[in-house]
Amino acid sequence: MRLKPLSDCVLVKQDVEKLSSIIIVETNKKLSTGVIVAVGQGKKLPNGNIDEMYLKVNDHIMFGEYSGQPVTVDGESYLIMRQPDVIGILDE
Repeated sequence: MRLKPLSDCVLVKQDVEKLSSIIIVETNKKLSTGVIVAVGQGKKLPNGNIDEMYLKVNDHIMFGEYSGQPVTVDGESYLIMRQPDVIGILDE
C-alpha cells in the first residue's frame, strides 16, 4: 500500500454491494460497509501522548453514507475517513 493514513484516519475499501437492508429509520439515510486496509498511528493529544487506534486492518466496518473522502491509489478506489466516522465493527 502506497498510502499510509496519518493521525486517526483509516483507509477503507468500500464493499461493492452496500447493506441496503440497514437503514436509519429516523433520517432514512443508508449505511455503507467496507474493510479497513490501512490505519494511522492514532491522534496526538495535547500532552504529546498518542491516543491509539482501536480499529485495525481487516476490520469490516459500518459508516454513514456520506462519510469519508474518495481517493484513488494504484488505480483502486478507496475512502479515507477519521476513526470517529466509523459507526461500528461488523462481526463476521
